Amino acid sequence: MSELINILFWIARIVILTAGSGVGLIKIVKGRADENPRDFQEGLTILVGSGAIFGATFAIQKIFS
Repeated sequence: MSELINILFWIARIVILTAGSGVGLIKIVKGRADENPRDFQEGLTILVGSGAIFGATFAIQKIFS
């Protein structure tokens, strides 16, 4: 059962990083290209948020273990 939880958490981490980094990088590039600081800041916020959620999954996994 423990191995199944590990696999599920790694799948969740990959999804979080893929979705968060993809959207965040697109917003950053779009903000730079359009010279719109709001889009650029939103992109950075999304990247930092997805990184924090990624890190939180390790703490949550420790609770379940």
